[in-house]
Amino acid sequence: MGFMESRTAAGLRIVEEWTAPDRLVPPTVIGQAPSIPFEDGRVEVLRDFLDPLLQQKANADWYRLAVEGGLFSETDRRFLIALSPGRDRLSRWHCVELQSEWDIMSKGADGLLGSAPYRPEFSMLSLDGNVLCFATTWEYAISTSVLKAPHRSHVLRHWAEGLTDGSMDDMGDPNDLPLSVAARRWLDHH
Repeated sequence: MGFMESRTAAGLRIVEEWTAPDRLVPPTVIGQAPSIPFEDGRVEVLRDFLDPLLQQKANADWYRLAVEGGLFSETDRRFLIALSPGRDRLSRWHCVELQSEWDIMSKGADGLLGSAPYRPEFSMLSLDGNVLCFATTWEYAISTSVLKAPHRSHVLRHWAEGLTDGSMDDMGDPNDLPLSVAARRWLDHH
């Protein structure tokens, strides 16, 4: 499924006029989010692949966690998703708006937000950068998590600190801020 078809199937509209604010957590840092311990405030819901109502329950879990956690609100359904511009390239934040018809965990995970239906692998961030929502696929289950104040996570801060050495800067878009600089700005801002 191509990008446009996958985005439409997920129920997401790209917000073209959005400009990324400075000091957002780099999407590369968020890749470590499944390692954040529950003691840091991570809230997680697991759904077994064999659940006959997996699509409805997994989508409902994602929406409930997203709204309760503050990823977006019922009246302003815009948030950020990390998308990679290509193979072996660093992801970038893109602003999207959740449409009235959506399916994040099945149709959305079959391309844009994962590797197959019910195999989500995504990172989402609130517009202000204060709420992180992510999903991953384990051996027998889907995991959907929310973390408020990701800047307080020792796991994310430690990973970001390691990225300030510049070793991954060549994987970014030449027009973007180098990853080492973006990581340092995020760390210093918080």
